[in-house]
Amino acid sequence: MMLTWNEIRTRAAQFAERWQGATKENAESQTFWNEFLAVYGIDRRRVAAFERKVKGLEKGSGRGRIDLLWPGLFMAEHKSKGRDLDDATRQAIDYVQVLEQHERPQWVAVSDFGQIRLQEVAAGEAFQFPLEDLPRHVERFAFLIGKQLRHQREADPVNVKAAQQMGNLHNLLEDSGYTGHALEVLLVRLLFLLFGDDTGLWDERGLFYDLLADHTRSDGEDTGALLARLFQTLDTPRGARQANLPAHLGAFPYVNGELFRERIDLADFSPKMRQMLLDACTLDWGAVSPAIFGSMFQAVMDETERRNLGAHYTSEANILKALGPLFLDELHAQREAARGSKVKLAQFLDLLPRLRFLDPACGSGNFLLLTFRELRRLELDALLEYLKGQNIFDVKSHLRVNVGQFYGIEYDEFPAQIARVAMWLAEHQANIEASRTLGQNFVNLPLTQAAHIKHGDALETNWAEHLELAQDAASLNRLYIVGNPPFVGGKKMTPTQRVQVIGEFAGAKDSGVLDYVAAWYGRAAKVMQAVSREYPHLKTAAALVSTNSITQGEQVAPLWGNILNNYGQTITSAHRTFKWSNDAPGQAAVHCVIVQFQPTEQAEEKSRRLFTYSSPTAAPLEVQATNITPYLTDGPAVIVRKAGTPLRAGVPPIHFGNMPLDGGNLLLTEGERAELLAKEPAAGKFIKPLLDAQDYLNGGMRYCLWLVDAQPAELAALPEVRKRIEATKQWRLKSVAPSTRKFAETPALFRDRRLPGNYLAVPKVSSERREYIPVGFLDSGTVINDLLFMVPDADLYTFGLIQSRLHMDWMRTVSGRMKSDYRYSKDLSYNTFPWPDRGALKPAQVKAIEAAAQAVLDARQRYPGSTLAQMYDPNLMPADLRSAHNALDRAVEGLYGLKAGSTEAQRLTLLLSRYQELNPTLESQGKAPRRKKPTPRA
Repeated sequence: MMLTWNEIRTRAAQFAERWQGATKENAESQTFWNEFLAVYGIDRRRVAAFERKVKGLEKGSGRGRIDLLWPGLFMAEHKSKGRDLDDATRQAIDYVQVLEQHERPQWVAVSDFGQIRLQEVAAGEAFQFPLEDLPRHVERFAFLIGKQLRHQREADPVNVKAAQQMGNLHNLLEDSGYTGHALEVLLVRLLFLLFGDDTGLWDERGLFYDLLADHTRSDGEDTGALLARLFQTLDTPRGARQANLPAHLGAFPYVNGELFRERIDLADFSPKMRQMLLDACTLDWGAVSPAIFGSMFQAVMDETERRNLGAHYTSEANILKALGPLFLDELHAQREAARGSKVKLAQFLDLLPRLRFLDPACGSGNFLLLTFRELRRLELDALLEYLKGQNIFDVKSHLRVNVGQFYGIEYDEFPAQIARVAMWLAEHQANIEASRTLGQNFVNLPLTQAAHIKHGDALETNWAEHLELAQDAASLNRLYIVGNPPFVGGKKMTPTQRVQVIGEFAGAKDSGVLDYVAAWYGRAAKVMQAVSREYPHLKTAAALVSTNSITQGEQVAPLWGNILNNYGQTITSAHRTFKWSNDAPGQAAVHCVIVQFQPTEQAEEKSRRLFTYSSPTAAPLEVQATNITPYLTDGPAVIVRKAGTPLRAGVPPIHFGNMPLDGGNLLLTEGERAELLAKEPAAGKFIKPLLDAQDYLNGGMRYCLWLVDAQPAELAALPEVRKRIEATKQWRLKSVAPSTRKFAETPALFRDRRLPGNYLAVPKVSSERREYIPVGFLDSGTVINDLLFMVPDADLYTFGLIQSRLHMDWMRTVSGRMKSDYRYSKDLSYNTFPWPDRGALKPAQVKAIEAAAQAVLDARQRYPGSTLAQMYDPNLMPADLRSAHNALDRAVEGLYGLKAGSTEAQRLTLLLSRYQELNPTLESQGKAPRRKKPTPRA
């Protein structure tokens, strides 16, 4: 009876394991090829001979005997391990040329025990692979058992092509009118079938391809009907199928798992759709990465819907940044600690199936997929040592890590469907890996377990109920919450989303400023707090990926004030801002952080791992922190809250610039200014230059009518100016905002009217590339609008402090961002800055700051043709300007007792401590919690 491919794969795995480490050609090559043919159920003695003597070779060539010859079909040449296979191949081809025509083989294989190379003689194409990969490539030797491999899978990486292929098929079907739930179910099932074709889910590789190619018409008219029959067959146990079911359908196994149970409408395929599906079959889906499923989903999702839901999909590397510190690194350390100990290995293997994982915004399941894969690999590695020397009769019984440990919640149905199926596919990949390693092939069909993926709104779902903790908690050891919740900014949320966020922080001050993702942080913290109280034995921790906005600016206080103080959590690990990337076409550019936190009582013995980045695209550098703040710095547990005035007495106040609130009627371009002066030269005394942040930094200029001191008689003589005043009045009166309509009473004036004799101008927004936000002096001859802040009557000392690196460190840490650019805040950047007590400074210290500040201004003056933006471009900054800034930084840091060469982390630790001293009464300003010394990680 002919062996099935799965039986052959089992034998191949056993063969590869048995021959691992063999080296000597003469001693073992014949046994090697005897057993190789036996993998395919072939008795070598009946078909082939060893050491066949060859005539016709040149004398002195040193050649003359073929290691193995199956006349007319197959030849094998063997070398000792590490020998040149190119030379062995040339030797074999030389033999072929001198054989009689009827004896010449169609295929030649060479091996050195470690590698096998197969070459088709006529085509001259060779394929080489390690011996351990033989189970993956058994079909390449199909000719040995009289079969022809109809199509070879494309060896090219499948990920991007597969995503695009499925996206294109989705679009064609949708454009034809096949939409909604039926389309989503169809695509998920096709994904399963494509995967199954390449990974041994059924006995014959390419069974689905053959079904489409041989049993559907080229016009595609019957493709949908055949797929429907196939789905019904896959959902029917073999014993319950009709006796006269066609063989091309009966060859497929029973799948179960409810994947094919639902009956959906038939899809009508066009010739192009059918061919597209056949082309998809030719990709090597066995090489698929779990990240493909999210990428595929993103490729087919509606762009508007993707924006509204905030859906993004992380790459494998970024997912592992979250999984590593959360649990993987610790499990790897435990695995290493168990090496050589049967007892510890058994304890480790018993721990793995008692872990439970929840991704409460799972999308298509990427976090769950990679978590499962890594857990299985750990389990397999430990099993290999634990079972060493034992005969393994049932691999399945030893593999206890299963998809049933994984829980997800997903708002959209399509990715929820994909996540469930993708977990099965990941399990099958892991089973293949286990089969190769342990030497026994097995296929886990029919499906008996599934990942628990809930289609629904995570913020309207009871997470503890979904996790089934009430019935399972006693058997569990740890619960991990991990994922990449939706990124939706506070100003882009729907009313429903805003209500959900505020509801998660009921009663919390300023919760209305939070981004949508904050709700997942809050819910995770509350769930872990409740679990740790109800089930004290169950350890919990969460690691969430999100935009960096939640660790900056005004969001920090309402979010982390609640999580750390009210919900009893501690941050134990974090990745500071890095540029997120994914595997999807047209990937989004997002600056992210990863924050890991858990109940404080469980975090005492945990080390604090902080990952920093020299730039958002750089590799991370890990540092061991004493305590991780909500700003993802190493320092005391301080939350900086907005302040309406400077915390230090004697510091000059800061104000917004002047908002015109005029509909543009009081503003003038250069051309409009010239035109107005040509008509009304007397208006010139009321025209002043107007700067916003862009003009200030880049050298632009506009003008405005500054009519603060204009007499009624003067305005009466200026009809063109009066037209602009009337237009401003009408614009304000039409506003829906009562406050704007009120300003219609003074239509000749800006809303704000501050113009001191001299002042410092501070841009609200500045590029993240700059090391310093350029601050400068202006006078009453220039008006600034509300995109700049002003510090009236500031002196050189004040300028020096604001322009210092120390102040920039503070601004970057406590202020928000506009995308990734710096967004300076008067209430967070300036008023909260822990200024030195100027009265306690020595005159020489103040003079040193003033001299260094003047040196910065002098350096700028040497480049009159350059803008501030050009001078502060890190690649263009003049050497003398940089030198002046370095001197200013040293002088300012000296006021705080910092030594030269201090790091950003050291500077921030000191600043947060100084801030804490100025705000000792805030509930969030408690000292960092004392904790036990962490146990060193292996």
